Amino acid sequence: ARATHSFGLIWIDSIAALMPEDEDGIDLPEGSVLARTLGLDHKAGALQPQLSPENVVIVGLRHADPAEARVLKDSRVSAFTMTDIDAMGMRDLMHEAIRIATSGTQGFHVSYSPTATEFAGWAAGSGGLTVRETHQAMEAIALSGGLLSMDVSGLTADLEPRIGTDAVNFVMSAFGKRIL
Repeated sequence: ARATHSFGLIWIDSIAALMPEDEDGIDLPEGSVLARTLGLDHKAGALQPQLSPENVVIVGLRHADPAEARVLKDSRVSAFTMTDIDAMGMRDLMHEAIRIATSGTQGFHVSYSPTATEFAGWAAGSGGLTVRETHQAMEAIALSGGLLSMDVSGLTADLEPRIGTDAVNFVMSAFGKRIL
């Protein structure tokens, strides 16, 4: 049965963060944030599911370990890879992502990682969304009226300032900043 939760999630990142526990059932890897949120951590004291997987959408996926890909396929989470973005276009893809995240919810949270975006000369985003596609995604989020909250991961002191500046601009776009 589907759990009823009040919000969905649009996860804009190059990775799914769904790495499973190892074969011995020992802790989820540190980067398995989404797995924990979905209640896939089976150790005592783990979080109860916080989201319905049917309302979780990954946008910009470029890498999944084979074990992680199996978890993703079994999870009912929707994932759009760069191939999907190329085929559908960012506008149509974001309309679908927003539809999924808002189906039966009060709105959605956005989690954005700069590694989803290809910034000139920055290897971590290589092969990712263009800066324009990232803005287009954020603009679609703003226009939907469904954004409840947002986080940006991966902003560290050693990150190039221009990438941090662009991330701030993406956040402003998501919250409705317009040119005119």
